[in-house]
Amino acid sequence: MLTTVEAEIDVKGNVTFLEPLQLTKTTRAFVTILEDKISNNLDKGNGNNILAFLQNNRLPQHLLPTTDEIEAQIKEIRDSWD
Repeated sequence: MLTTVEAEIDVKGNVTFLEPLQLTKTTRAFVTILEDKISNNLDKGNGNNILAFLQNNRLPQHLLPTTDEIEAQIKEIRDSWD
């Protein structure tokens, strides 16, 4: 069974799992190094921070599409399926 668990690896190669991991025996693993694109000033995994950001950084009213524009876009996309 494959399981994916998020972890951080420091410059010395020490691995810190970011979520609980329970193993019943010694297990092999593959490690994929990801490019760090997460802003360091946000708490990782905190949905409240994301909601606060979205509430405090709303699009200006003039950039929001009207209901008719949204409906027209949906119709255009649906019509393109055929």
